[in-house]
Amino acid sequence: MPAHCPKNSNRSGVTLTELLVVLAVIAALVLLALPAWRAITRSHANNAAISLAMGTLEQARLASVSGKKEVWVVFRNEEALKKGSLRIVTRDGKEGSALQSLVALGNWIQLPRGITFQTGEGTLMDQNPPAEVITTALGGSPSQGLSLGGVMFQRSGRIGIPQQGGPGLSLRLKNDTGPLPSSLELARGSGRANVRNF
Repeated sequence: MPAHCPKNSNRSGVTLTELLVVLAVIAALVLLALPAWRAITRSHANNAAISLAMGTLEQARLASVSGKKEVWVVFRNEEALKKGSLRIVTRDGKEGSALQSLVALGNWIQLPRGITFQTGEGTLMDQNPPAEVITTALGGSPSQGLSLGGVMFQRSGRIGIPQQGGPGLSLRLKNDTGPLPSSLELARGSGRANVRNF
């Protein structure tokens, strides 16, 4: 034996078997944690969607009161892309003026991926905005393949459309697994949105 290699040397490393055992344990832990991680992520996306919709409705209500003009919130579903979004449209110019026109405020506010508005069942998605509001919201783009709904706030902040006795003032959201456990309910008198849990 060479002089520089002692007969009983101490090793400071891991064997391939030990490394494979550690990797197998880590893989098992990741597989156990993955469903919980997906549930947490889905819950955060659901809460974010409710917050975005509620914030947009409140922003529109406040714009109607402070600007003393009618303000629309248009809801859009792109079913093929599983994408929902909202946009505020308002009247611009002096009331009764020939120069008064509709203007879209800001860009479309996108809901988290995979979350859309639930249609039917007397929700606000049953309420089609007037053609001029849709044209303004879409920037002149065609509305083919889109499902649209809306709500209009009067200058007082109250709900103007749908009118009394019309469809319910509920906005429900859904994801890949079905309806979200919460919906937004608007009060006709104040225009304020509240979260209702099922």
